[in-house]
Amino acid sequence: MQCVVNATIGGYPIASTADSYNQWYFLPEDRLIRCRQRSCDSVDVECVYSVTADTLRRRLGRAGYNRASLEEEFRDYHDQIRCRRRGDRDNLHFTGEFAEVYAEAFISAWSLDDWLDALARAVKNGVTHAGRATEGFRPTGNLLVNIITGPDQPELYGMELEHGLLGFPCSSLRNLAVALLEVTAGNAACELDVTSFIQHCDDSTFDDMLARREG
Repeated sequence: MQCVVNATIGGYPIASTADSYNQWYFLPEDRLIRCRQRSCDSVDVECVYSVTADTLRRRLGRAGYNRASLEEEFRDYHDQIRCRRRGDRDNLHFTGEFAEVYAEAFISAWSLDDWLDALARAVKNGVTHAGRATEGFRPTGNLLVNIITGPDQPELYGMELEHGLLGFPCSSLRNLAVALLEVTAGNAACELDVTSFIQHCDDSTFDDMLARREG
């Protein structure tokens, strides 16, 4: 069975990894066992690392990831793509019937705030890459939301995509987290769900808590 870990900020998915994971900016004291009654004789158990958005923001900041680092990566990313454009009819890395429109929208959105506004809209309305994929990436009514949660991603020199929002103009998971934290309430939960590893992959990191629960 393939084991998958999901990372969320304020309930919004930012990354998934299969068959391996690291605890990222979560600590052992962040561990939480959550039980949900599925039926009268069945309980679902979830094993997660959970902190508030404010806590994750502070930890990222101590590691050097903040609005300034996001701005710098956004500028490098945007400039790389913009400088590749060859003429007004170059659709950049976008595909499909709306490629030309998306290329124009990308070039025109030169401010990080434009993208953060669109990200906030996607979060508020629950628009995700996975959700749109099930509907064939039908347009949402907002061009930047379509790009952020869409299927198209550029090839970038010196930048490897680390997260699941293929169209957001930064490549690192840390700076994407900074971006999401910019539009997320400070008391919102940020979680790393490792349940499948605990249940199916002989991961022992929650053994002490599970033993106390069963005892």
